[in-house]
Amino acid sequence: MFSRPTPKEIINKVSEALLAIKAGRFQTPLTKHLSGDLDELQLDDAAALPALLSDFLEEIKNAGPNDCYAGTRPPQRSYEPELQKLELFAYAWHSPSFRKRMYLKFGLKNQCYIHVDCHEDRGKNA
Repeated sequence: MFSRPTPKEIINKVSEALLAIKAGRFQTPLTKHLSGDLDELQLDDAAALPALLSDFLEEIKNAGPNDCYAGTRPPQRSYEPELQKLELFAYAWHSPSFRKRMYLKFGLKNQCYIHVDCHEDRGKNA
């Protein structure tokens, strides 16, 4: 018996996140991670983030979400006040587009992608 998230849930979260972004249901709360993420991802504007994250989610989907899952069991809950203890799902994978191992953490609320963190994998998640 698997503890949460189950393998099916891990796969579904990636699919749900991808659908939400493609449908324009995307939020980027002002957390301590956002400006650092934008710098590390070499993005001048947060408006470019959804397209890049959509590409990253496709990479995770192609690599196998269960192989990429880097979150906790049960899923971690956000400590950021803006996210109100939202369940968080983290993935680490080798990104063909960035040519390095990347890390992505997000939540889903009311079929909306909630961005938390995205950067080069720093090893603690590998």
